[in-house]
Amino acid sequence: MKKFLTVSLKIKILGLVILLIVFIIGSLSSLYIYMKLNDDIEKAEELTLQTAKTLSYMPSLHDYYESNNNKTKKLAILMDQIKNQGGPMTVFFQNRDGSIFASTDHTHLYNNLKVEDTYKALTFGSYSVIQTTESNQKVLKAVVPIIIDYGNYKKIDGAVVVLYDLSTLYAAVWDDVKKVLKASVFILIIGVLGSYLLANSIRKDTLNLEPHEIAAMFRERSAILQSVKEGILAVDEKGFITMMNASARYLLEVDEQAEGKRLSDVIKENELLEILNGNEKQINIEIQYNEKIIIINTQPIIEEGKRIGIVASFRDRTEIKHMVDALSEVKQYSDDLRAQSHEFTNKLYAILGLLQLGKNDKAIEYIKSETHVHTIEEDLILTKIHDERVQAILLGKIAQASEKKIDFVIDEESSLTYIPQEVTLSSLIIILGNLINNAFEAVKDSVEKRVSFFVTDIGNEIIFEVSDSGPGINKEMEHQLFQKGLSSKGKNRGYGLFNVKIEVESLRGIIEYSSDVGKGTVFTVFLPKVS
Repeated sequence: MKKFLTVSLKIKILGLVILLIVFIIGSLSSLYIYMKLNDDIEKAEELTLQTAKTLSYMPSLHDYYESNNNKTKKLAILMDQIKNQGGPMTVFFQNRDGSIFASTDHTHLYNNLKVEDTYKALTFGSYSVIQTTESNQKVLKAVVPIIIDYGNYKKIDGAVVVLYDLSTLYAAVWDDVKKVLKASVFILIIGVLGSYLLANSIRKDTLNLEPHEIAAMFRERSAILQSVKEGILAVDEKGFITMMNASARYLLEVDEQAEGKRLSDVIKENELLEILNGNEKQINIEIQYNEKIIIINTQPIIEEGKRIGIVASFRDRTEIKHMVDALSEVKQYSDDLRAQSHEFTNKLYAILGLLQLGKNDKAIEYIKSETHVHTIEEDLILTKIHDERVQAILLGKIAQASEKKIDFVIDEESSLTYIPQEVTLSSLIIILGNLINNAFEAVKDSVEKRVSFFVTDIGNEIIFEVSDSGPGINKEMEHQLFQKGLSSKGKNRGYGLFNVKIEVESLRGIIEYSSDVGKGTVFTVFLPKVS
């Protein structure tokens, strides 16, 4: 049954318009026929009664009675005139006894007129007009008394009966109805043609999709938009929100239904409003929104060179940061293991070479020196720095520095006993890993390749300091030092210090630096102990 009722939009519109036009035409035609028929009957009643009254006063009729029924010639002439001019009316002159002494019914269409209809006229001298049936013909019957003035008295000697044939009236009304129906058929054809064009226009606007197909696509679209984790917002050309999924409401902290409301009434952040009201496509724009860092992408909807709306997507940078942090940890471990493996492989080859040459004493001396160096570094890290996460990072960097032939020194004055739990391993890798890697990068072409690390938790802050003997920072680079994607090292660089700054600020800390061209650079990070 459901499949049977699933018809095309064109058929629905055509069927509806045809039914509507037929209903309107039928209703109006019925109303017209009813009103026209009643009006014509009223007019016919007035005409019939007026004719009967007029005939009742005709001199030739009065002369007939006054002459004791001898003057029939004038009466015959009168009847002929009435016959020629009466149209659908038939006239009868009736005596008091009900006999017809004159009429225009020469064909005897009406036989045996109902006598009871003339009773009131003959008895009381009243006149009337009624709808009745005479000889199986529907007629209007007007009865008027014939009152003869005999000088001293007046007497009702008979009655004038006028019959109006209603079939002629019905025929006239039907002729008018035929004209109306002809016009209605023309209107119906125009309506069908218009509905056909309307259906084609609607189909074109809906990309030739049927309503049930559009409904199915809308349900699928709603389900998809509500299921994705990325926030999606759509705004029309007048600035009203047309769609906001659950993720967008969560990220933008909108508790109520936003669809149909003006964008500026829902979102109060000026920076976000400026982006959403813009005409340019935006990609991966980061903004601070209610203590959140949100990444925004926008796509304006342009039609014929005019902006008719915009679609925006929102991502919480925190989730992306967790992914980046996880990848950073894996990369850090991978780099450290690779560096250690490469370093120890080289040293093993060196020891193997000394043994093959019979230089056993030098091999033993080399092993002792390497063991002593590592023992000193490891003892310093393990005794001065008690946080295992920082220990792991520094041990990995020592191996990496050894591979790159960089003198990486842990300051003997360093001391660290406590780091708040909110400072995660990922945060430490981003801050210390990037600062130390940048220092290694800075000294790679220097004659003296020295990088120093210092940490202390004396006081209310934890202080990390990384210094290098590199060429320093040019004045031209200082203004863009912490900007995303800007670096003097080439393309696809310039994210390290940007990430460090973001991470430090998220921990409510600060980062400072000092640099002397030709002498080196020092970066210092201050993190509060109390969260």
